[in-house]
Amino acid sequence: MKIVSFTMVNNEAEIIESFVRYNYNFVDQMVIIDNGCTDNTIEIINRLKREEDYKIDVYDESLEVYDQFRLDNKYLKKILAEYNADIILPLDADEFISGEDNPRKILENLSLDSIYYVNWKWYVLTGDEDYSENFIPRRVMYHLKKRAWNLSDGTLVTKVIIPAKYFKDNKLTLTMGHHDIFGSNHINKKRLKNMWIAHYRAVSSKQIVSKTSTYVIRDIATMSNNIETAQRTNQLYDIKYNNGDVDSIARDVSYGGYEGEIEYEPLDLKFCSENTSNIRYNSLSNESMSDLLMRTGQEMAMRVYNLERKIKNRSLFKPTIFWLDGVRGEENLFPNPSVKLTLLTFKYNVQAYITEYKQIEFLKYNYRLIITPKNIKFLPHKYVVIPDENYLEIKNKLIDAGVGEKSIVSLREYKKKIGILGNIYANLCLLPRLISRIMQYVKRNGVSHAVEKIKSKLDK
Repeated sequence: MKIVSFTMVNNEAEIIESFVRYNYNFVDQMVIIDNGCTDNTIEIINRLKREEDYKIDVYDESLEVYDQFRLDNKYLKKILAEYNADIILPLDADEFISGEDNPRKILENLSLDSIYYVNWKWYVLTGDEDYSENFIPRRVMYHLKKRAWNLSDGTLVTKVIIPAKYFKDNKLTLTMGHHDIFGSNHINKKRLKNMWIAHYRAVSSKQIVSKTSTYVIRDIATMSNNIETAQRTNQLYDIKYNNGDVDSIARDVSYGGYEGEIEYEPLDLKFCSENTSNIRYNSLSNESMSDLLMRTGQEMAMRVYNLERKIKNRSLFKPTIFWLDGVRGEENLFPNPSVKLTLLTFKYNVQAYITEYKQIEFLKYNYRLIITPKNIKFLPHKYVVIPDENYLEIKNKLIDAGVGEKSIVSLREYKKKIGILGNIYANLCLLPRLISRIMQYVKRNGVSHAVEKIKSKLDK
């Protein structure tokens, strides 16, 4: 039996390694959807893949606003079509599957002709956590005695387990939050009492402050979220005006509005491998609040840049990103692209330039943003175009830095992809855009300066 989980992530660095190491004991493969992480979540996942051979596929949806319903069902369909899975587990990054017996054994013994439901054991902060413990289930060890319930009607919160063929044959759809399915009135539904999900809504005060602050910034910039995110703005208010007692706020957040007795019950690791709790990449999760806020601000700025670029774009081509082929300076570095690259920028729809030099990231040249590979996911592009010269060397650098290999093409390959008509169109675009650019420069700097500028470029 093949069991595949899928999870959408956004700034989960403090918990993601614990999540992967634990849940991987019970699945064959994981699918991770990056919805715009600005922390080291994806770097931690890539380390687990690269250095420890975890079978994890990462898909980038950083340009998409948070829309869990749409993205979950998009990737559920992809798993159904491409992964040959028998059972699919939709999991959030704060959810750990558990049971009276080995969860893998329980799943393998399920009949595949029903949709299954499990409940949450809701873990909470008490104030006595040992924050030197980096494996989350060994840090947060108390949960509400009562299984998590819907505050509206008192019924228990459910999470679904999906037999793949049954879901596909009945043309079902997953609800937001993975709490139910819909699409047919004739579905077999069964609740599993011997299996549950341990839910860690909050794992530290730092996590609550950072996620609340960055999520509110993102919510401002999107039209898709409305009053359902009120908990975040209320949390932000408490953080700002509750005398700075963030530990108390984090404890309140961990309860999620619930009240009731709690009990001590650490997550059972007896069905896990010996190294499950061995957290190796903790240094990547210890990012400062200022760094997280700065990167979130940079993300928002890049989204504004994309809107401006879209307004100015007059090309029929899909956006591309070109390799910045020149840098000058010693004490201070400056972008110094070749004349060839400037002309290519006039011909094609160049969204941005990519470089390995962090010192010049976020500068602009030819009115195009310069970015490093880590931020490429925030710029729309179909291809990353690199020079025919030194092609393999540059390509390998980009792949090592996390750029998807399938998107990287040489200039020669790119010209083939756009075809004869595309190349004719590009050449026709060159002259009027070049003239327009020269006239803009003349208007701002005068004829003599414009002539000197052109001469200096040609001398290169």
